[in-house]
Amino acid sequence: MKRYFFDVMKHDRSELDYMGRLFPTAAEAYDAAELMALDLVVKHEDEMIGSAVTVSSPEGLKLFSIPVQASYLTAAPSVL
Repeated sequence: MKRYFFDVMKHDRSELDYMGRLFPTAAEAYDAAELMALDLVVKHEDEMIGSAVTVSSPEGLKLFSIPVQASYLTAAPSVL
């Protein structure tokens, strides 16, 4: 297991993840970041569009960034 840090980079500030989360692979951390971005746009659409969830290694190396975008709202499956 490796620790990954999920920072939310907003327009005017950043929310840093000082604890991190453990995942067996980077692919699973990527999936978690996508889910976080979807959650942010669903809960706080107006203030979060244009932000990003950035995933970093324990050494501070940026691994990838998932944009928070309105297209997630149309891509989400509807649940009845």
